[in-house]
Amino acid sequence: MKALSAVFRKGGKYLTVWLDYESGEAELEFTDSLPDRMIAPALIGETGPYMRIPPGTNAVPLTFGPAAGGLGQAGAFEILTYGERIVAIRPVYGYKRRGLEKVMLDRPIGESIAVLERATGNFAMAYTYAFLKAVEANPDEDVWEVRKALLELERLYNHFNAIHKLAGAASQKVATMHFHALEEDVLRVFSRLTGHRYGFGSNLPGEVRVLEPGVIQRLGRIKAEFHSLTDELLESKIFIDRLHTTCRLTREDVIELDAVGIAARGSSVPRDVRAFDRFYSYEPVTYEDGDALARLMVRIEEVEKSFEIIEGSDVRSVSSDPSLKDGLNLGLAEASHGDVLVLAELENERLRWIGLRGASRINYIAFAKGITGNIFTDFPFGLESFGLNFADADLWQGGED
Repeated sequence: MKALSAVFRKGGKYLTVWLDYESGEAELEFTDSLPDRMIAPALIGETGPYMRIPPGTNAVPLTFGPAAGGLGQAGAFEILTYGERIVAIRPVYGYKRRGLEKVMLDRPIGESIAVLERATGNFAMAYTYAFLKAVEANPDEDVWEVRKALLELERLYNHFNAIHKLAGAASQKVATMHFHALEEDVLRVFSRLTGHRYGFGSNLPGEVRVLEPGVIQRLGRIKAEFHSLTDELLESKIFIDRLHTTCRLTREDVIELDAVGIAARGSSVPRDVRAFDRFYSYEPVTYEDGDALARLMVRIEEVEKSFEIIEGSDVRSVSSDPSLKDGLNLGLAEASHGDVLVLAELENERLRWIGLRGASRINYIAFAKGITGNIFTDFPFGLESFGLNFADADLWQGGED
């Protein structure tokens, strides 16, 4: 069954993208109205329809954000509650919308990439990977092998970030600091490897730039420390209890909401772009329970796979003679939180239109579904288990006329 993956406004119509996660087949179509899928309003930034008020309720509305501790970025949630329990909730998009997509247009492709990297920095490798998938006409296997390794390195520090925030929510102070330190260690490897903590400037058409290939050997110590820390964290019954059954999504919820990435795989739905990416050989990690604990376990296993992929790659500078393809083309990449999608339209090797859809745009709705009915103290465990951010959710303005 195809999932509704993205909707953009283009030429006075809706440009919809449907994706089959088993075959990797994508279908683009123009329509006059939104598709009849529950996720469709959120894909164009409208989240009002998801605030469903139960009849006869005496719940009180409140707004959490846009400037509030625990959110990390400018974004907000509208919540209905009559005390400790969340009756209804919806994300509010728009606070991080900067219109960077428009800045990308009508520039040399290298300059467009430099802007794209800064749109949501901690997913920079995923977005440049997807963008170059869309625009390169003659992909070089050696170049993409290194890009894949950098994408997995990005996955490592994002997964460590999510784990340290989950530990922090449970007041596991030692684990919090140690996983935060692991995240910092990976960022320092990235900095030595590429010249930037988030890898900016490493992915360009037909090439990938690496400054100090030997620094990748430092991952051996990070891997060993990760194993030790994970064993200790999973022995904490208090920590496990806070995640178990919290913010649960059923398999049916995932299908209904077209959820992606960690949200889907933690509910036994194997949606992972790497499974059909020609530069990967990958079997998605899935768990069945659909709660915050299941999403944590998916992350832990994916960290192991990321280490294996990086260790099996020859990480070095590689270049080829690139050519770019004109027309409207699709690129996908599996980021740490779910797949990111790029629709790029080139003319004479200049970007004329672009549509970007981050996994956060979809999965904030999945989070809202899962956290409904939970109590407020469960909110951070549910939210951090998804690994989302509002900058990633607000990448849509460039899809408008």
